Amino acid sequence: MIPRFLLAAALAVIACAGVASAVPLTGQVVDRAGKPVEFANLVVAAQKRGTVTDEQGRFEIDLPPGRHAIEVAQLGYRRLLVEVEAGTPLTLVLEDEPVPIGEVTVTASTFGKSGKFEGAVVRRGDVISTPGGAADIFQSLRALPGINAPNEGAAVYVRGGHPRETLIRVDGVEVGHPYHYEGASGGLFSTVDSYMLKSALFSSGGFGARYGGVLSGVLDIETQDPLNLRTVSVGANLAGGTAATSWALIPDKLSFVGSVNHSVPALLFKLYGSASDYETAPSSSNGFAKLIHRYSPTGRITASYLEAHDHVGLVASHLNAAYLYDDVMANHVGTLEVRDVLAGRMAWRGLVSRQSYDKRWSYGPFGAGQSERTTQANLDFDWPVSTRAEVSFGLNARRRATEIVGDFPADSMDVQPGAPIRHQVTRPTLFYPGVYAEGRFRLWGPVYATLGGRADHLSRPDRWTTDPRAALAWLIGTHQTVRVAAGRYHQPADPEHLNPVYGNPDLGPLRADHLIAGYEWRSEFGNMRVEGYRKVYHGLVTQDSVTFYSNRGHGYARGIDAFVQGTYRALSGWVSYGYLDTRRKELDDPEEVPAAYGVRHTLSLVSQLRATRSITVGARYTFSSGRPFTPVLAATYDAKRGVWHPVYGDRHSARFPDYQRLDVRLTKLFSIPAGAGLPASGVCAFYIEGLNVLGVRNVLDYVYSPDYSIRYRTDSYFSRAMPVAGFTLSW
Repeated sequence: MIPRFLLAAALAVIACAGVASAVPLTGQVVDRAGKPVEFANLVVAAQKRGTVTDEQGRFEIDLPPGRHAIEVAQLGYRRLLVEVEAGTPLTLVLEDEPVPIGEVTVTASTFGKSGKFEGAVVRRGDVISTPGGAADIFQSLRALPGINAPNEGAAVYVRGGHPRETLIRVDGVEVGHPYHYEGASGGLFSTVDSYMLKSALFSSGGFGARYGGVLSGVLDIETQDPLNLRTVSVGANLAGGTAATSWALIPDKLSFVGSVNHSVPALLFKLYGSASDYETAPSSSNGFAKLIHRYSPTGRITASYLEAHDHVGLVASHLNAAYLYDDVMANHVGTLEVRDVLAGRMAWRGLVSRQSYDKRWSYGPFGAGQSERTTQANLDFDWPVSTRAEVSFGLNARRRATEIVGDFPADSMDVQPGAPIRHQVTRPTLFYPGVYAEGRFRLWGPVYATLGGRADHLSRPDRWTTDPRAALAWLIGTHQTVRVAAGRYHQPADPEHLNPVYGNPDLGPLRADHLIAGYEWRSEFGNMRVEGYRKVYHGLVTQDSVTFYSNRGHGYARGIDAFVQGTYRALSGWVSYGYLDTRRKELDDPEEVPAAYGVRHTLSLVSQLRATRSITVGARYTFSSGRPFTPVLAATYDAKRGVWHPVYGDRHSARFPDYQRLDVRLTKLFSIPAGAGLPASGVCAFYIEGLNVLGVRNVLDYVYSPDYSIRYRTDSYFSRAMPVAGFTLSW
């Protein structure tokens, strides 16, 4: 409020100083009910003067004698242009013109790179054009604020949370294990082909009541649903190939979208000089198919199927042992969805899905198989009551049966040959139904709010949870917004901790409370957003000497995220920065300690220059503070086993070196003329990309000599400069 008065005072001073023989023009701005309209802007364009109304809607401005055209504007009212006589008292009436609620982003933490009002949207073009992103949605998201990137993996670490604390949905279906080469800390690439991407909403906290079952973030991906396109695309690079199509089978009625992708990076590894690291060259494949039937102008039925496989075998070191690590994964997701509109106003969406996930791994004498069968049903309604209010409500139900059978080290610090083995069988089944309701309202003038909540029932340990959530947005003029949000979030414990023999089947859900406040400035030239947050954890899983596990853990994450995006002529880009302070007490932590995946500073700079009409040059620089780890200070000798055991220092008391990487990319667009029985092509692309062009040797992990007296570094996946070239052709 104070800046408005200062602005009014400044304008008044300027006006007074610049007018000779000025005539005061006074008056009041009111609405149709006669109520004062405060902080309305009055501009006399011909005189380059203006002022702002006070709390009573009154104004005063000095003008030369004669008639002048005055423009009056305030958010929520129709703009008024009138011609007035200087010196004549005025009463100006503004007509209501509420801003549609749908055009106001109330939700916090929805950093978006594209679009002006739609919030956190990442589109296919953003993913493909981001240098160093390998045209992968998860790799591209690493350049957005709110995501901490402690390594080169694609896993989404949101504001100090583990990847399992982020909900990933594809067309409304929760997709567990959405990565290729998934390990304990996530995977390397997405199983969703970027060709299929229509848009994705990413929220790093404070998300709405529609989403439940996670503590930290949401990535909600929508795939393509073209109506009458008939296109075919093929592409290849040094790591594999892809083919995709969008095909209208019956115009306006039936269309098909699909893609297949296969990756065998053996050639890339030979160029990189690391082929000998792998016993079996890693390979992966994924496919997506979608059949869309539009049975009415508003209704449609969609059947979709996602499939992904990968296999990797390499010699890996852990503690002071080295074995062949072999990993095979298969993931299948089938979905049937119906969308329509009731009574011409209420949109509804119902879907059922089935996911089948199988993974088998072995590491020397150890190994296990894991299978998950997840069934999900959603029913969602969106009702735009008026331009001032929208209501959403619905229900979700998930049933997840997990089976883990395998041989694990009985002593987590002894994996050497002859180590004691613990055979474990875990078969928990969770049923997780929930309901939610949420309203978005225009409370007053430029102030908008979201109020809602959800209630979920967890079949094990037979407990209800309630999660209230609220957000407030204040639109200051047409360019600035201030937001605050708070909410409660619950998440079930991991299946392996619910083991009835080696775990605790009565573990309750984990909880996080979010508080977020931020400021945003947007214009047609770019946008800037700064946000502070605090997330408090309760009920984290800790080890327990009696029940194996308990909910006595706790912790917090707090920090600031900033995002600046802009375009100037042929140059565009953005800068994102995140500061994070997080500590947690979970599993065997003796007290709250820095989280293993919590990096203090994260910085990304992305720029693209359109050198010519067909050539674009881009670069991305990434910096992250080193992540914490627990150092080995000494070792004790076990004469019975004949092995050394490490003596660790304070938990997470050391940090890896800082991580940094520079990627560059050159893209050439072209078209192929008709010939050889083929029509003229659409827009095709050839690209050359250099990953980590500075050749910075980032540290992935440390391993030790057998007696733990010498520590060796393991380089990260892209610790040498790596060239990648490829093309995409489209008809």
